[in-house]
Amino acid sequence: MHDWVNFADIKRRITLEQVLRWYEVTWLRRSGVDQYRDRCPIYCGQGKEAFHANMKRGVFHCFACGAGGNVLDFVAAMEGNSIRGAALQLQGWRGSTRMSMDPAAAGFTRRKLVTKKRSIHPPLGFTLELDRRHPYLARRGIEPATADHFGVGYFRGPGLMSGRIAIPIHDAAGRLVAYCGRALDGVEPRYRFPPGFRKSELLFHGHRARTAGSGQVIVVEAFSTACAYTRPAFRAWWR
Repeated sequence: MHDWVNFADIKRRITLEQVLRWYEVTWLRRSGVDQYRDRCPIYCGQGKEAFHANMKRGVFHCFACGAGGNVLDFVAAMEGNSIRGAALQLQGWRGSTRMSMDPAAAGFTRRKLVTKKRSIHPPLGFTLELDRRHPYLARRGIEPATADHFGVGYFRGPGLMSGRIAIPIHDAAGRLVAYCGRALDGVEPRYRFPPGFRKSELLFHGHRARTAGSGQVIVVEAFSTACAYTRPAFRAWWR
């Protein structure tokens, strides 16, 4: 039998400010009555305007990594856990203004926030079922062969990539390590990455460049532009 979780009660008792203090997020700058902003504690970025938190509403959003939501979403992102897993941990916290129980007893690790690069992204243990013949791709001039080559397609399932064109990202060994979701209708963020994903650690399509057998490599800004240099059909789409 699964443990019962009262999500509403957890969000009522535990504030975003409390968990930010637990994770030692002490550098946020006030930008309004209840609004704060600075670098993101989830992916340890350096952009000082990326992470926004509203203490009164108990919500946050990072315009760099795309993470956002309430206190449950924040803990899930920091712990690399599911929403339910975060809720099970938060159930161990008591009190509305002070936590009378040591959060470490609930299984929290108090992840140290550092600015140095993390270890390489681990391979994903799953693949998304994508529609590579979605009408949007055809409207933007993406031929079926091009979509198949890059593995891109529309994702209809739930989650971070829902309702977006999902683009597989591989490491230098060719292992799938993440997906990036591109919005179809101009909603923000235009590109959505998983929480904690560090774009600077990977060279998009670097694994293909290594095996291309060419003596010349063209390095361009942004992973999407790399597609344009590989297949001309991508040029109109990614602009």
